[in-house]
Amino acid sequence: MKNKMKFKIGEFSKLCQVTVKTLRHYEEIGLMIPLKYEWTGYRYYDISQLRCMSRIVYLKQLGSASKRYPSCLPMARNFRMLNC
Repeated sequence: MKNKMKFKIGEFSKLCQVTVKTLRHYEEIGLMIPLKYEWTGYRYYDISQLRCMSRIVYLKQLGSASKRYPSCLPMARNFRMLNC
């Protein structure tokens, strides 16, 4: 992650317009996993994850993100269905 932008969970939540609680929930269910964990306990997300999070938000608006597509991101099995 040397040349990539990384964000703490609070910064990333603001970029994605979701709450920190939502990001933690998505991590818990395996929907959006932080790219890196520091020894301090901080979670870091990469700018490339913003695209996937945008798709999750879109699907959630359609009412299907965590119900119908629980494995739709790079950290999960079927990430290609969203082109993340």
